[in-house]
Amino acid sequence: MPALIFPGDKLNIDSQKPTSLGPGLYYDPVTQEIEPTNAGIEVVTETKRGQTAYVEFNSKRYIPAVGDYVIGVIVGQFSDSYKVSLSSFSSSVTLSYMAFPNASKKNKPTLKIGDLVYARVCAAEKELEAEIECLDSTTGKDAGFGLLEGGMVAEVSPAFARCMLFDQKFPFLKMLSNFTQFEVAIGVNGKIWFKCDELRNTLACYRSILDCQKIPVAQYKDTIKTHFKNIVNAATGR
Repeated sequence: MPALIFPGDKLNIDSQKPTSLGPGLYYDPVTQEIEPTNAGIEVVTETKRGQTAYVEFNSKRYIPAVGDYVIGVIVGQFSDSYKVSLSSFSSSVTLSYMAFPNASKKNKPTLKIGDLVYARVCAAEKELEAEIECLDSTTGKDAGFGLLEGGMVAEVSPAFARCMLFDQKFPFLKMLSNFTQFEVAIGVNGKIWFKCDELRNTLACYRSILDCQKIPVAQYKDTIKTHFKNIVNAATGR
């Protein structure tokens, strides 16, 4: 049964399993304990490598936390870093030129203002500007992070984005795959990037995301089917 927890409560997590932390949780390096930082519903899901844990809570404003997967827009460029906007209601974050695979002083990334990037929050101190990186720091490889080219970005609630990213039983992506093949990147800052081979399918995905975040799961299939049917009818002039 889902448990309602508050900051300071003890979590129902199996400490013997490898655990990936999501929003609402903090690992204290001193006590080596995982602590909730937000009040909400504790969610723990089993994965192939262990378990994923996060706190489900409603928030309109995204606050960066270490380990978060985010989608941002390049809004500034300096001698050694980029400024990236993660949401309209929070301060920009820093993306170092060195935070890319195989980056060096002579081999710098070539991003420009307006580009979309998929990244991970690597530093988030209260009094300092948060930092993000476009690589897996444990392997030095891109791990799916980096420039997002083409496609469309849908802005959703952070809670809906967390469900899509962390809950392996959440049916939306599986249902969508019955209608088209796609690439997807999900940011817990409430941004979801989609790209299909055909623009009309990308548009149908975009409309499906915006509508499904507002309705019960039982209505997802019919809603997605309707959007793809409308796109086909529009293309054929029916």
